[in-house]
Amino acid sequence: MPHVFRAVLTTAIVVFVLPIATAGVDQAKERKLPEAVTQALRENRPGAEIDKLSVEKENGIVFYDFEFKGNQGEMDVAEDGTVLDVATIIEMKDVPDIVAAAIRSAGRGKTIKQLSRSEVRAEIVKQGGKGVVSKLATPRFVYEAEFSKGEVEISPDGKIIKTEK
Repeated sequence: MPHVFRAVLTTAIVVFVLPIATAGVDQAKERKLPEAVTQALRENRPGAEIDKLSVEKENGIVFYDFEFKGNQGEMDVAEDGTVLDVATIIEMKDVPDIVAAAIRSAGRGKTIKQLSRSEVRAEIVKQGGKGVVSKLATPRFVYEAEFSKGEVEISPDGKIIKTEK
């Protein structure tokens, strides 16, 4: 599954992964998530079923990386309930032409497994030697294509931000 991206990404360490078979917000509460995280789920993905949940740490900030079932996308939420980003699964027809061209170029004929559009609302940045959650005044958007091997992240103006092979 693709990961949602932030502009300033240093080290993300997976602390543990909890596969959840039949999850929704109620089961997320049973997993002892912070109430602020459960509330963010309720407000941003009501009724979404959690497929995978990993707890990660970046610059000392703990955040929850949710992947939802049934093409319901993904979402990263800081421990304090701040939504870092929300990814929505899209189709190529929903991608601006300049982004589609960049995806095709980066993929060089590879089959696209999944496309998503992420709304980045906050970032984890280093400030004074420690990590802080910095809310963006205006969300920014990023497109991501996951191929059979690798993935690419593209800005709305068609520039490649990141590639993984």
